[in-house]
Amino acid sequence: PSASRRIGVGVACYTQGSGVGPYEGATVRVDPSGQVFVYVGVTAQGQGHATTLAQIAADALGVRFEDVSVVAGDAQVHPFGMGTGGSRVAANAGPAVLRTAREVRDKATRVAAQLLECGPGDVRIEEGRVYVAGVPSRALSLGQVAHAAIRSNALRETGTPGLHGCTYFYPDTVTWAFGAQAAAVEVDLETCEIRLLGYAVVHDSGRAINPTIVEAQLHGGAVQGIGAGLWEELVYDGQGQLVTGSLMDYGIPKADQLPLVAAFPVAQLDHPSTINELGIKGVGESGALPGAAAIANAVEDAVADLGVVIREVPVTPARLFALLAEARPRRG
Repeated sequence: PSASRRIGVGVACYTQGSGVGPYEGATVRVDPSGQVFVYVGVTAQGQGHATTLAQIAADALGVRFEDVSVVAGDAQVHPFGMGTGGSRVAANAGPAVLRTAREVRDKATRVAAQLLECGPGDVRIEEGRVYVAGVPSRALSLGQVAHAAIRSNALRETGTPGLHGCTYFYPDTVTWAFGAQAAAVEVDLETCEIRLLGYAVVHDSGRAINPTIVEAQLHGGAVQGIGAGLWEELVYDGQGQLVTGSLMDYGIPKADQLPLVAAFPVAQLDHPSTINELGIKGVGESGALPGAAAIANAVEDAVADLGVVIREVPVTPARLFALLAEARPRRG
């Protein structure tokens, strides 16, 4: 860079208590058609709940992912839920889905053992196909087993007919996610323009059920943090009226202001949580936590020798200009 352009690097770290209780639940039902329905009390706003929870159910039940339908927010079929927030859905609804799917699988095993004339321990369920271990030709579809379960006395001990179940997961405490983000910026001392050159994200989300969704959540959250560090601000006039109340005035990040994907890496750490059997930690809000601090640290690093200390975000060109002017007399 030229004499008027400075490079700065900033880092910010965080921990996040995620997956707050008190509980979350799931109802799982296998239809005689073979379709699996998962009902939960939490709704999504783009986090990918339907994909993640369907993966958990499919793996636990032994069915294909495409045969699982996740239905959220229908109080007639699943009346209780504590809602979406606090990076809690995968960490709380995920274990509930897992436990309920295992319960339903156990029921299917009991019914299938009677139909296939074998012991429950010899029943295998894979991709919606129920068969006897070592004798794959002796098989039924899971839908056939669900149909038989309506009348089967093999479920006498469970107390209810049919392949369905409902379980609630109560976490003992929150899961602790942690991570760090780093920013590299270029500061133009003549115009006070700040350009983001690169950005890196590291986050421990425990066991990632769907790493692609986790990466996308972290990318999106990091962009929100970058926006808080460089552009986004609620500005009020002297009468207390909000003057940045529209997208014409409020400075949200735009694609051309962000680094290319190659300069915006995300690294996922895997230290499983001990609070739930899936090992999941929160991730939904994690990406947004340290961004403003990382940006402020990077800008300060670029102009530290000029006596500038960043104590307020966003670091807009106007704010940086004022800080440079304030520091000039102190430098003599």
